[in-house]
Amino acid sequence: MVVLRTQSDFGHAPPPQTPYSIISNLPGWNMLQGVRDGDMSPFAKVVHVYPRFGPTQFAAQLGQEVAKRLGHEGKSCMLYLNPIMWPFTAGHVQNKAREEAAITPDKLTFKCIDVAGHRVYAVLFEPMHTKALLLSWGAPGLGLSIRIAEHLLKNIDTLVEIPFEDYKNPPKPTFTPAGPAHQLLRERIHQLVHRASIDPELVKSQPSDVFLFPTGMAAVFHTTNLIQEYRPGTNIVLGVVFHNTHHHLHEESPNGFKHFGTVDKEGLDEMETWLDGEAKEGRKVSFVIVEFPGNPTLESTDLPRLKKLSEKHGFVLIVDDTLAGFANVDVLAYSDVLLTSLTKSFNGRADVLGGSIILNPLSTHYSELSSRFAKLHNNELFADDAKVLLANSHDYLQRTRLLNRNAEAMATFLHRTIGRDDSPVVNVQYPSLLPDKSNYDLFLRRSTTDLPNPGYGCLLNVEFESVETARAFYDKCGFYSSPHLGGHVTIMLAYNMMMFGKKAGEREAFRGFGAIEESIRLSAGLEDAEDLIDTLKDALDAAIEVKKKAAPNGTE
Repeated sequence: MVVLRTQSDFGHAPPPQTPYSIISNLPGWNMLQGVRDGDMSPFAKVVHVYPRFGPTQFAAQLGQEVAKRLGHEGKSCMLYLNPIMWPFTAGHVQNKAREEAAITPDKLTFKCIDVAGHRVYAVLFEPMHTKALLLSWGAPGLGLSIRIAEHLLKNIDTLVEIPFEDYKNPPKPTFTPAGPAHQLLRERIHQLVHRASIDPELVKSQPSDVFLFPTGMAAVFHTTNLIQEYRPGTNIVLGVVFHNTHHHLHEESPNGFKHFGTVDKEGLDEMETWLDGEAKEGRKVSFVIVEFPGNPTLESTDLPRLKKLSEKHGFVLIVDDTLAGFANVDVLAYSDVLLTSLTKSFNGRADVLGGSIILNPLSTHYSELSSRFAKLHNNELFADDAKVLLANSHDYLQRTRLLNRNAEAMATFLHRTIGRDDSPVVNVQYPSLLPDKSNYDLFLRRSTTDLPNPGYGCLLNVEFESVETARAFYDKCGFYSSPHLGGHVTIMLAYNMMMFGKKAGEREAFRGFGAIEESIRLSAGLEDAEDLIDTLKDALDAAIEVKKKAAPNGTE
């Protein structure tokens, strides 16, 4: 029996540790709950963490150096290639969603600099205001990557300040040059999307229809902004989606926001009734974004029906296939825009961020969207990041086989404990175990020699009968506790508790959508399946003991 244990200190990445590592070791349910509720003190010891949480490693060092050289030493500094982040941040910090942390834009200092041929837009602020700004870094996903920050830091002596009069009219950007890896990366994505397609006549995209972004959230940010300009109207989130996507669109939907939390027949019926009512009143919907499957409920909606609704009402349908991955599922034909976080299983090494969209040439919106993207899209994916994504993706299909196998093995093992008298597990959310499995299976790619059994992805969510048993499992389990999924090691996170558990109203709403607090999200890695099961058994024993003690005739 091999019970896995973490191989790094608190706040450090699993091996191999590099400055670019994005997995951390953040054990302890209560610690994470404290962070959720505002106690950020544990992060003082964190060395590696997901880079959209805030500037880390070279990005943090560069910010400190820029602040110093601009005469603002001691201030915090966030750096961007895109000037849109100046007006965005000014609006973000005073949004009512910031609650007691909200500040006015005059508390911010905007500076523009040129370093090593890159124009960089700085937002400086007193550290006491960090809470007001963190999500402005995290949600749009446009902060400088660790690698580009490293490059600029090495060339910091070239820094020149660029004068301007008003942050609302910043100096023109340079962005960052694309290299050969960008085109090769687009071609690889193109090949993967066409590989083993269900009906090749329905997959007509070209490499020129692939657009790259520095993060998955940057793909969400730029795509939804562009669609809102093209087709003003209400923005709809369907189902439980990645928390940053949900919270960002909840705040940044100028013509209205609507959330339909369930993706089953009843949920689609409700949405269709609402859409028909809006149409009668002459009101448009801009887009619907849905994940296939959803994060972390793993539910799969009826995409053919959803596509018909998009055609009937004219909205743009954005399908995010990140959890399944385009190795497993073929959904481009049923989307107008296919969105993927390349950070996850596509990259698989947890050492770089990236995102992509693919426009569907068979979409009625294609002509308008493609011309707008061709005109407005600028490269913000640093060349070295593109090189790493390209190199890491070479064994994407082989890794997908392992991720599918390991996630399904864990889901099956935990599912089989349900109903045992001593088991604290009450539900396992994984596409192969859910009632909507047929919706997912409809889009499984054909079997090939390099991926004989396309499957259900790396992610599952385990529901426990109580917070106490979930906490006991979590605190005993030897997996890495960290944000992220699709990496080389198995990761767990008390995801719903952290992301949807702070506010009572939101907590109860998401419970109704199948995202309950007493659950743990697991992302399979590349370890031996037997070792993963042994590790689950060890943690489950701890949860069973807590359940026994809580029983009416239990004893301390």
